[in-house]
Parts: sequence; structure tokens; C-alpha cells
Amino acid sequence: MTESTILVGVDDSAEAANALDWAAAYAGRTGAALHVVSSYALPGFFLPFDEDGKRIVPDDLRVRTAVERTLAHAAARAERAGATVTTEVATGDPTGVLVERSGDHALAVVGSRGHGGFAERLLGTVSATLPAYSRCPTVVVPFRQESEPLVPDDDASTDEVRRYGRVVVGVDGSSGSDTAMRFAATVARALDAELLVVHAVPADRWGQLPWTPSRPDRDTVLSSATDELASAVEALRADAPDVTVTPRVVDGGAGPALAQLSETADVVVVGCRGRGGFQGLLLGSTSQSALRGAHCPVLVVRGAEA
Repeated sequence: MTESTILVGVDDSAEAANALDWAAAYAGRTGAALHVVSSYALPGFFLPFDEDGKRIVPDDLRVRTAVERTLAHAAARAERAGATVTTEVATGDPTGVLVERSGDHALAVVGSRGHGGFAERLLGTVSATLPAYSRCPTVVVPFRQESEPLVPDDDASTDEVRRYGRVVVGVDGSSGSDTAMRFAATVARALDAELLVVHAVPADRWGQLPWTPSRPDRDTVLSSATDELASAVEALRADAPDVTVTPRVVDGGAGPALAQLSETADVVVVGCRGRGGFQGLLLGSTSQSALRGAHCPVLVVRGAEA
């Protein structure tokens, strides 16, 4: 694989189809190819017994054939959208498989939920853990009730990746969020969208923190944050003059702010190594809540992915 290829993890669920659709549409705008992977692992112990008391041994060939069928459906669906597709059947834990392959790709894409069993492992656990360990930026595409499973359907069509013409990126002044902001500019350029750079500051609680040397008022905190954001945006505009960049300081927590803005965004971009609340947003339980609750795809950029 090459770094111009998008890695997509799929199973036979509607959520996987939704992620595949997004990846195919984004590939069409960037000229990237798709590498679609589905993995499986047969249990090695604690196997059930049949009615005669004999241990049930899983049929590797049958399972692999089912996975190959899913990949064939996925490839046909993406190719109908105009994408160049390669597929791979892998064995092993889905998260480990995708992490291992992510280093050779420009982007990794997964869906946000499964429907139990294998799908739940791939689209539940993977979407919660892959962003923290992936060696490339990761997109988690949210679940939609109207999503359809990966089945042979000549009428299936991909979802448009640009609905609102806006990409939102959350920043906090850290090097990780600076990396995210610059990657977000690349995404905004690909989507021909505005880039909204958001700095969320809980101003009302800032002066209550025990390590602050003084108790600045709300206006002072917000003014300082506005100046800091303006400086960062000025540097970004110099590097990406073809992208419309709009700064916004929000009084409140980063998680709720980004969740609200996701309702009218095509993509929300976040860094994986922030400071203070942003670090908690992306590495703790709040990060998983934000990923599950977003109304649009969430793109996570780790700090090491310059």
C-alpha cells in the first residue's frame, strides 16, 4: 500500500457500509484509492458443545468465505462510486489488524457502531480504540438509522461528504492541536469548505482552579484566548491561503461545544494529545462519548502524525 490510500475496516453491518460510503466519496475528492479490510478470528478455547456432547469446531473455510463475500460486496459498492479498490481478508483482532496496517495509509476509516457479535467488536471496540493507536489519522463515521448493510444492491449509492461546506477543528494551543488544525485545513481544501477553528474555554471556572495565581474575570480569560487563537489562525492562513479560516472562541467545555457544532459540520477534527480538558476529551471516557455522540464524522489526528 501507499500513503495515498485510505484504509477502511468493514464487516457485514450497515454501519460498515456507511463508513465505506464516506471513504469512497472522500477518495473521489482527493484522488486516493481504497484498501478495504475485513478480519476474523476463530476461538481457540471455551468452544460450545453440540447436542451429542461433542465440542463444536468452527469451520475456518466457511467463515473465510463469508468474509470474502462481504469484501466483494464492499468492493462493488465502492467501485460503483468511482473508487479504485483493493481488498484483504485478515486474521486476528480487528483493532490490531487495522493498527498494524494504518502506518502505510493516509487515513483509516471505520463506522461507530455494530449490531452485536463480530460487528460489535469491529465497530464498537475498534472505533473507540483505533484513534488512540492508529499510525495515521482516523475517521469515525457515526451511525445513521437509514444505513443499509453491505449486500449486492445495484441501487446503492454513496453519501456525499460535503453537506454544509464546513469543517470544524478544536484547538487548545498545544502542539497536538496545531497538527490537527493543519490537517483540518487539508480536509477543508479537499471538501472546498470553510474551516472553523474553535477554542473552547470554560471562562466561568477558570478563576476557580487552585493553581491559578489570580482570579481573572471572564472577559479577561476570553480576551486572552481570542488573542491566542488569532495568532494561530494568522499562521495557518499564511500556510493555507486558499482555505477560508474562521476563528471562534467558545465559553464552555470542548466536548459539548464540538458536539453542538457537529450538527452543521461535514467533519469535526480533533487532536489526540491536548492539554487539560482536551486531553481528557480524547483519551478518557469523555472522548468515547464525543465520538459516539457526534452528528458528523470525527477525524482524530494524533500528535505524532505531523
